[in-house]
Amino acid sequence: MQVTENKPVAIIGGAYLAICSVKESINKSIAGIFGLSLAVELRSKGYPVTVFDRNAYDKTGYDPESEDAQAASVDLNKILRASYGTELHYQRLALESRQAWVACDKERGISERNDQDDRRLFVNGGMLRVQPTDRLGELEKETLASMERDGLRDTQFVKSSPEDRHRAESLGWKSKLLDFEIPDTEPGQTYDAVLDSLAGFVRCSNACAYWHKIAVAKGVVFRFGKEGAVESLVKAPSTLEPGKEKVTGIRSEDGALHVVDTVVAAGSFSTQVLPNLSYHLESSAGSVATLKIDINQTELWDKYSPGKFPVITWKATPRDKAGKDTGSIYVLPRTPEGYLKIGYRGIKFTNFQPAPEGTPFTQDGKWSVPLSADQCKTLPEPAIQAITEFVSIFLPEFEGVPFSSTKLCWYTDSLDNSFVIDYVPDYAEKSVFVCTGGSGHGAKFLPVLGKHAADIFENGDKSTTYMRPFWQWRPDAPRRNGLEEGPGGPRDISHASFL
Repeated sequence: MQVTENKPVAIIGGAYLAICSVKESINKSIAGIFGLSLAVELRSKGYPVTVFDRNAYDKTGYDPESEDAQAASVDLNKILRASYGTELHYQRLALESRQAWVACDKERGISERNDQDDRRLFVNGGMLRVQPTDRLGELEKETLASMERDGLRDTQFVKSSPEDRHRAESLGWKSKLLDFEIPDTEPGQTYDAVLDSLAGFVRCSNACAYWHKIAVAKGVVFRFGKEGAVESLVKAPSTLEPGKEKVTGIRSEDGALHVVDTVVAAGSFSTQVLPNLSYHLESSAGSVATLKIDINQTELWDKYSPGKFPVITWKATPRDKAGKDTGSIYVLPRTPEGYLKIGYRGIKFTNFQPAPEGTPFTQDGKWSVPLSADQCKTLPEPAIQAITEFVSIFLPEFEGVPFSSTKLCWYTDSLDNSFVIDYVPDYAEKSVFVCTGGSGHGAKFLPVLGKHAADIFENGDKSTTYMRPFWQWRPDAPRRNGLEEGPGGPRDISHASFL
């Protein structure tokens, strides 16, 4: 193990906060995807690491049904896909991560053939990308071209292609090339679709619990509850960079002062921990609903099992004139407990509230922050309507069946949908590092994200990760990805109606 002499660094998560020590000790308070991945990697490099988190994950085991579960990481399952249109860098990162998931399950002695207890972290059940119409959309064409460029076109099966259907049959994937009729078409037409045999899903909460065990085994120290809750950052004038402040540590809610450098990986709470991120990030909520299958409903139990039913994503509407994809909605196969999870991201809702005085960037003096856990159990009417329509087309046996649960899941959207992993230039002496901005697609990168982030953490512009140009601090990038809308925009939840 590499021996270093670095001073402590604090990694701060939303409900979590982490303090990491660059050369002496690293204390983190983000026990979610980004924080766990980085904590394990830094500890492997010889850094002492302490994780601070106000949530009692040592007791709940990352159970998504626990009372205060709010972090996006604490979830039944997340999609693993390498389909990224023209973004080859994320395609390659996803494939790198996929390989790591497979290796992880293999190390645990679990494979598809011997997983009777549903203990795999990654389930390679395929993903059916259903198009808005009976023809392939532009994003799909871009994805297929990228797959072909990387020599992976034979892993993708286009439903309308006789050649692809034949290949799917020969490779055992034909049963998941499902037909779904387009409503109100005469004669009846079906949506075109592409079955991605590389894709599937990750059992997210189980994965976080497993990475927590890895971290503990490696010597990462975890502090949960009040002693793990961070009250504030501690700042002081820099003597090396006059006119700038540096963050010298954090103060936890139990009154203790921790002298550390700081890393912010706070998920949807990142801007509240570090308002300097207010231009780069925005908290937004996707809508999640579940349906419950009883194990005694044997036909449904079998039909929607991971072995029979793929992940399904549907672009309910084509790409608009501005090139924006809207109407995205998905469903995952049933869990071992019988839950079908449906997610709607066609509208990712914002919750604009007055921003603290001095916040570097606001819109009409406001910024979007997560609602409380109690306020996240009911979905706005547009989300209910979209999910209800989806169920009628893709899950017809459940039309009219009440949801088992509903929840707003808070994401950390960046201005261009790419992560923000870099030192914050507003603070002197590289005293603040950020690792956040998952934008709703970070969970699948858990096994490899820490490696790339730690490279940037240690080496900055001299890091060798191919993700460096995409994750760096980018103050001149235009605010897009919905962040340009602001209060009163089409996603503002204060203007949404509830059924």
